[in-house]
Amino acid sequence: MEEKIINTGGLQTQRTAALPERFAHLNAIAHWSLPTETARNIQRHRASMEEIRAFAQTMLSELDAITAYLDTFEPGAMPAEAQALMNLLLSLAEVAPAVEFYRQQAVIDGFDPRRFVADEAFKLAPAL
Repeated sequence: MEEKIINTGGLQTQRTAALPERFAHLNAIAHWSLPTETARNIQRHRASMEEIRAFAQTMLSELDAITAYLDTFEPGAMPAEAQALMNLLLSLAEVAPAVEFYRQQAVIDGFDPRRFVADEAFKLAPAL
């Protein structure tokens, strides 16, 4: 079996996502709005626990407003700015175990996270 290692260089050059105007106050954490599971995983391992906790606290305080806003869109018909907000929620899901269970960026006794190569094309969704 071929061993794959994630190339983390591309994450540094990504542009910050544009959020909906009513969530412009979240622009300071918009760099967490990443389009793939791999990018979110890399960001979690790259950030300090202080940064992760601050991000999680900010997102948790906005959770009801964000989900109410995103619920106004049909599945598959989300504009780019709303998708950027959704990506922030996905980053919150990525960091939640680090905050709540591990109290560190990495899985306790886990393997090198660069070896985790997600299938970015896989979609776990019911048929509509």
